[in-house]
Amino acid sequence: MNSLRVLLTGATGYIAGQLLPALREGHDLRLIDVRDTDGSGNRIEGIEILDLLSADEAELAPLFSGVDAVVHCGHSKPEGESPRAQYEGERRNLDMMQRVYQLSLDNGVRRVVAASTNQAAKWYENPYYAGLKDRVGPEDYPRPDSFYGWAKAAWEPLGFLYACGSLGRKLEVVQIRIVVPREIDASIFEDAPPERYVRELAGYISERDMQQLFLKSIETPNIEDEHGVPFHIFYGVSNNARRFWSITNARKVIGYEPQDDSEVRFADDIARLLHGKTGA
Repeated sequence: MNSLRVLLTGATGYIAGQLLPALREGHDLRLIDVRDTDGSGNRIEGIEILDLLSADEAELAPLFSGVDAVVHCGHSKPEGESPRAQYEGERRNLDMMQRVYQLSLDNGVRRVVAASTNQAAKWYENPYYAGLKDRVGPEDYPRPDSFYGWAKAAWEPLGFLYACGSLGRKLEVVQIRIVVPREIDASIFEDAPPERYVRELAGYISERDMQQLFLKSIETPNIEDEHGVPFHIFYGVSNNARRFWSITNARKVIGYEPQDDSEVRFADDIARLLHGKTGA
């Protein structure tokens, strides 16, 4: 695969931190964020400090110009827990996504890959827990149960608008609904209902699988669907035995082949928490 010019937004964030080693290895990066240190206070090399919402277009356009793909991990945390504060905060994130789409369209970017979340359809976990639904896929209608999920769900039809060509050209768009992008600490679930731990096992994605999913979303040459529209939603999970979220389309479209399974990765914890077994 030839090296691509990739713009990574939110480059000091948690998801970007998992992606950076693999992106740096194979591609020419531009990094932007509102700060230059990660959550632990470590300085990230190469960050250009800019706010995607407040910077004017003259500042931002050069960063998008000459870029093959944008990986959008930027997120502005809402200030406050009230419904109004959550709505206003997440509306800012929707506006940020729209600005990324528009700047990409205007400046010749080929593809936008966005770090989204399963919370765009999280309500489906209710019938799952009740034994009424076995699997949810990207073709299921979005069902958010929070303003955070609502904003991410809104990213998707907005992205389709940019991908279908009605705005002048087809901007290629991939939305990755990440589920559990962390190692699972079994101690958190010692006194929780077992289905909560099972949910984490079902949604787990390892760092190397996350990297593969994003890299293939960036690098796969042709992602047009059967209608000629370069738009897809992929679920970000590993090859977990308990997986509730479908990755069939990611396997088919970009050749995603996750290497890890939470059933193997956390086998000792599973035996103890779910089956009452302890090591010899």
